[in-house]
Amino acid sequence: MYIKKTITLPEELEKEVEDFLIGKYYANLSDVIRDGIRRVLKDYEHKEEINIVAKLYKDSKITIREASEITGLPLRAVLGEFGKKGIYLRYGEEELTEDLQ
Repeated sequence: MYIKKTITLPEELEKEVEDFLIGKYYANLSDVIRDGIRRVLKDYEHKEEINIVAKLYKDSKITIREASEITGLPLRAVLGEFGKKGIYLRYGEEELTEDLQ
C-alpha cells in the first residue's frame, strides 16, 4: 500500500537528482526519495546499535571483539566509533598477560 505525500525540493536539488540519478540508478524521483528515506532510517538504526554496544562495552559487559561481531564492523572501525564517544580500549595487566601467552 502506498500513501501519497507532497514534498518541496529546492530547484538545484531536483536538477542534481535528475542529472545524476534518474535514468542511471532510479526510474523516477519517487524511487530516489523512497531509497533515501530507507537509507536514513538504516543509518539511524545503526547509530543506535553502536550507542547500545558502546554502553555495554563501557560497562564491561562485552569485549571489543564482541562489539565488533554485534555491529558487523571491523575492530578498527569499532575503536574509531568508540573513540568519537570518548570510550577507549580497556587494556590493563590482564589483557597484556593474555596477549603475551
